[in-house]
This record gives sequence, C-alpha cells and structure tokens, in this order.
Amino acid sequence: MRTDPRDLHGAAVDLLVVGAGLRGCAIAREAALRGLSVVLVDARDVGSGATSAGFGLWAGAPPGRSANGPGALRERGRLLRAAPHLVRPVPVLLPIGAGDRSPFRTRLGLALASAFAGRSTLCRPRLLRPAAAAAAFPGLDVRGLRAVVEFFDAAVDGLRLALANALGAVAAGARLATRCEMTGHGARGAELVDAVAAARIAIRARHVVNAAGAGVDLLRRRCGLSGPDLARVQRQCHLVLPPRPGETALVLGPPGQRPCSVVPRSSGTWCGPWSDPVGLLERLGERLEPAPVPGDALAVHERLVAAPLAAGSRGFVTERVDGADLHTVLGFGLADHRALAERLVATLSGGSGPSPARDLPLPGGDGPREVGDPLWWRLGSRRELLRGIDLPDGQPPLCPHRPFLPAELVLALRFEGAVTFADVLLRRLQHDAGPCLEPGCLRAAHAWFLRARRWPVDGELDQAVAGLRAELAASAGGPAPDSATGSGCAARS
Repeated sequence: MRTDPRDLHGAAVDLLVVGAGLRGCAIAREAALRGLSVVLVDARDVGSGATSAGFGLWAGAPPGRSANGPGALRERGRLLRAAPHLVRPVPVLLPIGAGDRSPFRTRLGLALASAFAGRSTLCRPRLLRPAAAAAAFPGLDVRGLRAVVEFFDAAVDGLRLALANALGAVAAGARLATRCEMTGHGARGAELVDAVAAARIAIRARHVVNAAGAGVDLLRRRCGLSGPDLARVQRQCHLVLPPRPGETALVLGPPGQRPCSVVPRSSGTWCGPWSDPVGLLERLGERLEPAPVPGDALAVHERLVAAPLAAGSRGFVTERVDGADLHTVLGFGLADHRALAERLVATLSGGSGPSPARDLPLPGGDGPREVGDPLWWRLGSRRELLRGIDLPDGQPPLCPHRPFLPAELVLALRFEGAVTFADVLLRRLQHDAGPCLEPGCLRAAHAWFLRARRWPVDGELDQAVAGLRAELAASAGGPAPDSATGSGCAARS
C-alpha cells in the first residue's frame, strides 16, 4: 500500500494531499474517485495525529446543537451504511441540572432533532426521569437533576475510519507515501523528504491540500506564506477508563462549554475531549459515582488540534504559492469530514454533480454483517484477507493480554501501509488499554514484525521498543517524536 517516495520524484499530479488524518484521507479518496491523480503524504503515519485518539461520538452534542444539524445527521446516516463495522448507533444520555437549560429549550431541541432526523432509522430523542437514567447508566449521579434527555448518536472508531479512507483512496488510484514530510514549495514544486531512505523528492502538483492538522500554519510558512495564522493550536485530552456495563453513552454539556462524552466499548471507556486530564477527571467526577481518579486510567491520549481562526463557511482557505494553489483545511471533528472533502474537491476540480463517495461503502463495509465476530468489528469484510496470509493453522493470539492474531500484524505490514513497529502496535492493532509492554510479548511481536516488514526500519528490538515508547509518551502529553523521522525510521538495518 505504501509507495516508495523515490518513485514519485519528478511526478506531475493533480493533487498533493499533505496530512493523512481523517480529513486528508477523505479528501484523497474523494479526489481519486473523481478521476484526479492524487498523492497522499504524511510525515509519520495514517492517523498518527489527533485522529489516533479519535474513538467517540459522531457529533458529540445534544439535540438541537449545530453539530447535530441536518447536514451532520445525513452524513451520519451515510456512514452507518458505508462502514457498519466502524460505526454503531448508541443511546446517549444528557443530564439536565437546575441551571443548565429551561424546559422550553429542552423541548425545542428535541423537536428540532426529530425534524432533522427525518427518515433516520435511529430512535427519536425523549425525556427520561432521573431514576430511569440511573438504571440505564449505572454510576450516574442523578442528584439535582430535573430530567435527562436520551438521544441517539453513532460511536465511531476515528482511527480505523481514517485508515479505511486511506485504503479507499489507494483502491481508487491514489498513491500513499507515509514517513514522507513536506519541507517546502519552490520552482520544482513540493519539496519532500523520505525518512526511510533519507531521500529528497520533488513533486509538481496543480493543487496542494494542507491537511496537516496542528501543523497547518507551519506548512504555510514552509511554502513561503507570511500572512497571519489561520489556526489556533490547542491541546485536547481523552482518558480511557476501565470497561463499564452496557453500551449507553453519556454527554456532559453545560451551556457555553464543549460537550464531554463518556463512551463505553468492550475493553475500555473513552472519556473526553477536554483540555487536560486533571480537568477532565474533575468534570467526570461531578456526575459519576464513584468519581474516577488518576489511577483508574488505562490510557491517556493528548493531542494538539487546530481550531480555525478564519475559515469561512467552506472549511478551507485557498492561497497561491509558487506555481500551485494551496488549500488549507481548518477545524477538526468527525461530522463533516466527507462533506468537506466533497466541497473542496468540487471547488478545485470544477466538478459538479453528486460525489461518487456519498453512498459507496468504505473498504470492509460491504458484505454480510457478522456482529458476533470480533474480527468483523476490526476489519469488516476485509477479514477475508487473513485467509490469504500463509501462516500455520491454529495460531494463538499474538499476545495473551490482547486479542490480536499474528495474521493481523502481517496484514498491517503487507496491505495497510504500516512501516514501523509503532505503526503496527499503536495504530493497526490499537487496543483501548494501549499495546502490551510485557518484554516477552514485545519480543514475540517484533519477531513477527521482522518476518513481514516491507521497509528497512526497526530491525533491532531495543530501538523498535524505544520508538514505540517515545510515541506512547508523546500521546500522553510528553515530547513528540521528530516529525520527519517519526518512530523507528532512524533505526535502519
């Protein structure tokens, strides 16, 4: 799946997408499906930025909020059909305290949400008494509540959704080059550095999409633009707490603040977003009994995100650089990633008519739904690819502490673009509690990695584990790995 960036040197393409987060991958897929020649690059890996902490609710907002408007609800319905293995409907509770909102506003929000939902197959929102809410969400502190709104949203695996879009882009003809950083733009076009081969590459593109997330203004500076910043970088935090019973999620959304979600799944409960772990625990403690404490967290995910300062109504800003148009994508979130891709690609290509991606299943989203099979929830119909991987029958799990199979590790390296040891354990075999760090388990996983790797990186166990730990530390709020090399790319063998 990964193209050797050296093979791209001197290429002329319609579109170069910089940043393989959810939005960048969706844009690459949209453009490739419309017949454009596309190259998608990332300094590290698919979904290695804010997307990697992306399990949560589709809109993450209560009924009547703008995030749950008609467009977002239509997009949610499309995604439920296109990727049922990555997206599932869940009931969500919104507690209403004495000072939160008036009964009139609550009823108005419910009416708007019902009207927006139209023919949605999800249940309409309703009001619950506090006692009924406590039964639906054990541990909810209902003291001081007037009522609780129950509405339906979709729980989304954002990291795997980004990977599915990248797979779809490649299937449509796009070329993907991870561990390849754009360092500038000049007379020869976009200037890039391949961290695996330590090679410099130039690609000439008519359009460059700047989907670099928190690095959008840094990339603009590298391209020679000196105007005011377009984004404000801020830190966003998620905590993973132990698993809890049931599938009902919780949204804590006081007026004037970004909603905070509590979303359970089988091996952990994702909580966030918030600006910092301490504040998040305090917010959760206001409504959960017993109040969670730092020692309860299975994992901490802190990421930098780019909040737009001025993006207009389109969600992107276009500027002219040497010989190309640079389209900077601003904002973050799940709800508009496909619609934004459709708008942007239609603008730069002059295309018209509905997007070919609107009702096309994402890779893994076609075929029968096998909801009782854990592999289906990770791979969807793509689990059939495991049958083509020649491994001895009856393989035990890769690690006794995690559910993944050796064949899934091989699949990640051969067919999903993973390059480094960290790519595999953090972003292809992602677990709510993080990768198992037992020395014996790491040694066994690394032995499989050496058998299946496609690129000369992370050949030594100590270096591979050091790169993995560096990325883990960065995800928990420590210093990030070098953006050009990422984890392990300096450890060639």
